[in-house]
Amino acid sequence: MGSLGVDITDNFMFVKVFSNVDVAKDFLQDVLKISIEKITVVTEATTQEDPFHKSVRFDVLAREEIPSADGKANAGRQFDIEMQVENTGELPKRARYYQGMCDLDALAKGGDYEELQEQYILFICPDDIFHKGKSIYRFQNRDESDHEILLNDLCYKNFYIFNKYANIKDEATREYMQYFATKKCESKKMERIHELVEKYRKDPAAKKAYMTLEQELNIREKKGAEAKNKELAKGFRDDGIPLEIISKRTGLSPEEIKAL
Repeated sequence: MGSLGVDITDNFMFVKVFSNVDVAKDFLQDVLKISIEKITVVTEATTQEDPFHKSVRFDVLAREEIPSADGKANAGRQFDIEMQVENTGELPKRARYYQGMCDLDALAKGGDYEELQEQYILFICPDDIFHKGKSIYRFQNRDESDHEILLNDLCYKNFYIFNKYANIKDEATREYMQYFATKKCESKKMERIHELVEKYRKDPAAKKAYMTLEQELNIREKKGAEAKNKELAKGFRDDGIPLEIISKRTGLSPEEIKAL
């Protein structure tokens, strides 16, 4: 089995590399200009389930741990880091949904609203989904008539456009975005990230996991196509289109169409 032919912008590889606590911690401190003492990382392998709503799968979900006087760790800020190469047209709404699921996760343990900490939703994209020419977009909730008045809900949604890395003034942030865009290493941190990419490319366990993921995605895609095909067939049937015509168009038998 040869090495994996994927780079850091592949979702699988990004999750593998940024699941390393040191990598995630450095990235968050560098791009957000904050200090973090300790974080834990929950990777894509852990799905946040809600039995009554759509489940969500994060790329890299990091939680800050703040030591307390009694030796226990208190929950601090939350960070969701998403590598999103494809513009699916609904990323801002997805950011909204991720925010809600992070809040549910924080309050599921019996917490009070006042205990909600700062939350950062970070999307890393190749192209400018807002088409305004910026390299970084930072969003907070503000009053429409006076932008100086913040809602102060402690939620921040940032979009980093890595193909526009040359326009980023901050050197640390620019280094990451340049690496995502060009795969060139011009600092020790980027060299470490690239070394991890090369390591996982050659790792038999990672290659097996990647192949398994590809198979699962293919199965999901097939199931989704089948469900859509049945939905179309049912709609055609309800509109009075003859079953023989629907059968030719969808590949379903008349009996299957009747049973929908």
